[in-house]
This record gives sequence, C-alpha cells and structure tokens, in this order.
Amino acid sequence: MQVLHFLSSNKIYQGDTVTIDLRDQLKLKKQAYVQDEILSTAAILFADKGFRAITINDIAAGLGYTKSVVYYYFKNKNEILWQIFNRMYESYQQAIDEVIGKSLSPTETLHEILYQHALQVMKRKHWTAIYFRDESELEPEQQNLMRKRKREYDASIEKVYHEGVKEGVFVDIPSHIAVSGFLGMCNWSHTWFNDNGSHTAEQIAGYYCSIMSKGYLT
Repeated sequence: MQVLHFLSSNKIYQGDTVTIDLRDQLKLKKQAYVQDEILSTAAILFADKGFRAITINDIAAGLGYTKSVVYYYFKNKNEILWQIFNRMYESYQQAIDEVIGKSLSPTETLHEILYQHALQVMKRKHWTAIYFRDESELEPEQQNLMRKRKREYDASIEKVYHEGVKEGVFVDIPSHIAVSGFLGMCNWSHTWFNDNGSHTAEQIAGYYCSIMSKGYLT
C-alpha cells in the first residue's frame, strides 16, 4: 500500500500520524538563535566593561531589541551570566572528553588537551575573560558548583599527567603543580591575543604546546 507524505498547516503527515511539526521546529530554532545572540552580546559587554556596569538595557540596545525581548529569554542579568559560565564549561569539558575518548598515548593526549584548551581561550576570549574573572559575581551556590566543575576538569588532566609519569614519559613532579602551571600559561592569553595579529590562535596554541612539552617530557 502506498504511503502518502504531504504538507498541511505547517505539519508533515505520514498516513494519519503527525511526524514533525514544522512550526514548532522553526520556533525552537528562532529561540535558540536569539538566546545565542543575547549571550554573545552580553559576553562582549561584560568582558569589556564589567558585569556590574552593564544593564539589561545595554544588552538589548547592543542587539537592537527592547529589554522585554531579553527578559522573555532570561529572567535577570545573573541568569545570563550563569548561562555564559555553563556554556563555557561545557565547551571545555566536551573538548577534553573527546580527546580522552580517543585512547591515545599520555603524550598525545596531553598535547591535544593543552592545544584545544589554549585554542578555546583565544578563540572565545570574551567568554574566557568572564569565566576566569567574574566567578565572584555568581550566586554562592553557583560559585560552589563552578569551582567543583573546574576542579574536576583539572583532575581529568592531572590523571593524564599521572599516567605519563607512571609510564616514564613525563617528568616526575606532582601532577596538580604541573597542570596548574600549564593551564595558567594558557588562561591569560585572551588578554593579549589579537584576532588580526601576525599569528593565528592555532599557531600560538602550537607554540605553547612546544614550550610546555620541553618541561614535562623526559
């Protein structure tokens, strides 16, 4: 028996079953797009002028919206800040999970983790500035959760370093000291990196990895 597919009232039908509501799909895509726009604009403003100096009106004006549009998606300025932290953390964590999931050697894994971390710091410099500077502006429970997440992120890298020490390919120093040094070297590059400079973020991340590897490889 032939199954008919047709469009009616913004919906796709297969026989008598509604499979996709195009109207809902478009609405969700639009909402996600506007949320991304608000967060991106807020990140630039917070990074450049400071969280406390920026109002919802400022964010709305930067987008050509009214403040009611911003309030439709976020209940207040703190929620915007918290979502910036959440998205930045998820971005870092996803990158490290993907690298560890490849089951590479400790040397290859650490190199790739440090490269990806440095790259994100520079390519998302406004978000990075907030992530490492404005934690104190979060609510107390949010601060506690973010500190826990950051500790777990560092611990994942420390585990890689520890494995390298066990295999005799990394210098035997406390892993938390080594990793704190590596990340500290990367985390402030957002303050001077220039998108239009003479070196790309990829090149600089590669240079960083080369410099750091001379300190931890046996």
